Amino acid sequence: MSEDRMFLLLTGTIDSNVYNNIGNIITDIDLRRSQYENAIFRYITETPFTDIVFIENSGFGFDGEKYRNLAAKHGKRFEFVNGSICREEILKYGKSFGDAYLISEALRKSELLQECETFYKITGRIFLLNSKRICRTYKKSRNEFIIYNRIGWCLTNIFKANKVDYLKVLDTAYLDCNESTANDIEIAFYKRLVSSDIELGSFRAYPYFEGKMGATGRNYSGNVTERAVRNVFAFLNGFKYGSPMSKLFDLITCIIRRQSYKEEK
Repeated sequence: MSEDRMFLLLTGTIDSNVYNNIGNIITDIDLRRSQYENAIFRYITETPFTDIVFIENSGFGFDGEKYRNLAAKHGKRFEFVNGSICREEILKYGKSFGDAYLISEALRKSELLQECETFYKITGRIFLLNSKRICRTYKKSRNEFIIYNRIGWCLTNIFKANKVDYLKVLDTAYLDCNESTANDIEIAFYKRLVSSDIELGSFRAYPYFEGKMGATGRNYSGNVTERAVRNVFAFLNGFKYGSPMSKLFDLITCIIRRQSYKEEK
């Protein structure tokens, strides 16, 4: 059954006050709740994803039944998972720890994710506008990450992973996260992925999100020109680790003197 279905894992923190709003400037609980609810509604009604799991770690009383019923009307399934409140760890290591831990916790606790071979992960407050295009490569690669090699990180607001590969390489990545030493989730994932032996593919279209970053309030996807350039590089495998086009992209970032996280540390 899993071969005919497309699994999506959404991670979230509705009440960021639980963690002293660390790493967030979007702190209004009603606004955050409405952002998650709107995104979930749209993932159910507008995207190819058939099985949608939302895991949340602030203890907010989320109405999972409402979205289970909505999903059933669309021939889909929805599951809400109460994630652990990791206040001490997140206050010490940053919200990267929380997001990485939620993914691993969802893979252990979710009934729906027990059935999948491959899953997509997306940050729960934002909506993937080009989901149909992103999902065209669903069966072509076990894992798909957007990797910026010279900068030393990969996107973690979205990726696609084979569950066995994820558990093998990234399951305990939360232990590497420590934002006080500039080792956020993007760096932690990058280091583990590039030193692993698993297949690393990439999306052939650059993810286009509707939503704003919790840390800065900036738009997730940049302006029209930025999106166009990224789409060209994505189509040409410019974000696939080790590809010829990714080496050209590294050269360009070197020419424009984009500093890497590794150099900053």
